[in-house]
Amino acid sequence: MRRRHGIIISAATAMFCGLALVATPAQASATTPNGVPLEAEATFHGRPVRDAATAQTLADTYWTPERMRSATPLEPLVGGEELAGEAEDRPGRVGEPRSGAEPTGPRGTVAAVPGPSASARNLPAGAGIQSVNPSPGVGRVFFTDVHGEDYFCSASAINTAKANLVATAGHCLHPGDGSDNWYTNWVFAPNYADGPSGWGLWSARSMTSTKGWVDHDILWWDYGFVTVWPRNGQRLVDVTGGEGISFNYPRSVAATLLGYPGVAPFDGKWQHYCQGTTKAAGTQRVKLVDCPLNEGTSGGPFLRAWNNSQGYGHVNSVASYKFSGNMYGPYFDEDVADLFDYAKAKN
Repeated sequence: MRRRHGIIISAATAMFCGLALVATPAQASATTPNGVPLEAEATFHGRPVRDAATAQTLADTYWTPERMRSATPLEPLVGGEELAGEAEDRPGRVGEPRSGAEPTGPRGTVAAVPGPSASARNLPAGAGIQSVNPSPGVGRVFFTDVHGEDYFCSASAINTAKANLVATAGHCLHPGDGSDNWYTNWVFAPNYADGPSGWGLWSARSMTSTKGWVDHDILWWDYGFVTVWPRNGQRLVDVTGGEGISFNYPRSVAATLLGYPGVAPFDGKWQHYCQGTTKAAGTQRVKLVDCPLNEGTSGGPFLRAWNNSQGYGHVNSVASYKFSGNMYGPYFDEDVADLFDYAKAKN
């Protein structure tokens, strides 16, 4: 069972385990110390990868269909409705509602290849096809921890100029224990449907999360971004399309949560959904009430302005933890926008 530390506020300048805390003066003054970026170069088998061809080969070799099927959903985080220290550590920086990126369909020269699923589901396979289509921009992610155990989460491709960014939960990148043990062998499988789609596996190039998550596993800082290497000379969003992303919207908005729950009655093979109106939770979190999804959904997007015919929306939070039947995620305000701007500039 994953634990959650109490709130610890520490200085914004630090160097630990060879990883630099990176913050420009503007960022340092604009957010609390725990909101500044921490980052790592992604690795495969614990070693950096220097080119796209090697990254693709390593991903395809390691993540066989059998290994993906045997990966387990990451252990659940422990959280609640009211969390001590939240208002003091993340008081919030809420500006005007705005989009940091707009959704887009595939824009490259190679046509998108859909996965075998015909529809997202909110019940296990065989229980009936539902009315929500799967998003080509949502996928399953696989990774390995420091003990050599293989896990999975959910994530979404985000439309940026570099067309290489993925949004997920911070705990799908790092265990939140202050170590340098960022997860290795990290790949994104867009539109995974009982196996990888024709788009294949996209290997991580860099990982970025917040100091509040990486050093202290604080739930309101549980978000992060990953850049991925090109595959077959193509960039991720050019091939799959991508979600938009939005900031500062009301805490109560209509949302569609997509992800890959992996605990019975689910099995992680298909994209599932729950829909509803988000509600405020604490100071800087939101929740979807009575959401049946469970472990494996972590990192999946809460999508505002969901367009069911196109299969895209605006990421407005990411799934962090489940409590009392509700799914919780961090509220997306200017703190999240700063990390997004920082991560999208990376290669």
